[in-house]
Amino acid sequence: MSASARRAIQRFGATSGYWYVALLLLGWVAVAGFVPPHRPSAGAEEIAAVYQGNVTRIQLGMIIVMIGAAMCAPFTAILAQYISRIEGGPGVLTYSIVLGGIGTIVLTFYPAIFWLVAAYRPDRSPDVILMLNDWAWLQLIGGATIFWPLPLGMAVAALCDRSANPVFPRWSGWTSIWLFLMILPDQLLFFFKTGPFAWNGLFGFWLPLSAFAGWFVLASWLMLAAMKRGYFADAEPEALAASASPISNSYATVR
Repeated sequence: MSASARRAIQRFGATSGYWYVALLLLGWVAVAGFVPPHRPSAGAEEIAAVYQGNVTRIQLGMIIVMIGAAMCAPFTAILAQYISRIEGGPGVLTYSIVLGGIGTIVLTFYPAIFWLVAAYRPDRSPDVILMLNDWAWLQLIGGATIFWPLPLGMAVAALCDRSANPVFPRWSGWTSIWLFLMILPDQLLFFFKTGPFAWNGLFGFWLPLSAFAGWFVLASWLMLAAMKRGYFADAEPEALAASASPISNSYATVR
């Protein structure tokens, strides 16, 4: 494969973070109309009516979400490649990023499937539709723990990298930690059906969603900015000048 082809693929991988967020929001919000979220306290008849009156919109929206889930794969691949360069070869952070990316694909894909199943036979028992709806919302929002290796892995890499011109500056490491902390309270949604910690509340939904999308935008922007400076993930060490110092040589020096 030529160098130009490799670089085009890497740019696509970095841009895929934007596509992932855009397709998720397009399908979930604009097409299916699932934001604001359904009330967790709503009864079976009310939730069944949502599906019975919006079958086609929900089906199209969730197909778009599933396509968006696929965009997380090339994004994860290029991020892991950059993290590997920082580590001086694939290490714990690199593999954590890869597994976190796979988990995030699952996190996005399966709730869409559950919503599609609920919409496939809208005349079924309202209690079954309610169960599928609960299942999808609780996994998508409450299952965010499987996403944690991505922001935390990037944060550790950014804070430990001693490069003169790092792909992920130290401020991006602290920002990743801050965004992770904004997502953390969503684990309380399993205990609440109303209020700020429910899956439609400030801490159960709005802040975690903003932080989740914001992290993908941040990571994509940083990688694309590095590529504009000529720092591609597969560049030779000489081409990276002093900016490819491995993590293993930096633990001893903490700013």
